[in-house]
Amino acid sequence: MQNAVIIFIHLSGAALAIGACAFGLLLWPRLFPPDRDGAPPEQAPAYLVMDRLAPTVFVGLLVLVFSGIYFMMENYTDQVNLPDGYYTVLGIKLLFVVAAFFLSAYQTFLLKPEIAHLDLQPERRERVPAVLNRMHRVGQVLLGSLAGALFMGVYLARYGG
Repeated sequence: MQNAVIIFIHLSGAALAIGACAFGLLLWPRLFPPDRDGAPPEQAPAYLVMDRLAPTVFVGLLVLVFSGIYFMMENYTDQVNLPDGYYTVLGIKLLFVVAAFFLSAYQTFLLKPEIAHLDLQPERRERVPAVLNRMHRVGQVLLGSLAGALFMGVYLARYGG
């Protein structure tokens, strides 16, 4: 029963991270194309979605990482006599997860503050489009890394089971 709860939390973190990233990069721009009416940058749809979804992706990745570590610690005795190559696949999955974690941290803690609080520092308004484009590019790589981790996780579940 405890493993089922841990796996549910792990998959919920994955769904949160992938869903928020995919919504911000794929669905939102098609629903609300960028406005060119001269509205302030902090009211643009791209700004609002990046402002809210970058931390959401990071929290989803935190849940994903900690629940994965907890699952491995709880089930360390079951990790003997696994098929050859299991740890290779696990290592590849962990590389994708580490890349996604650091990309999300970069987006949340380094890029997002560059465009935050524009009402207090209006001189940063002209940098908003460039930073949003950088956040979008980082988000695309992040989504690819999350998709790779998801694929390797599914493969790992089939491979080891």
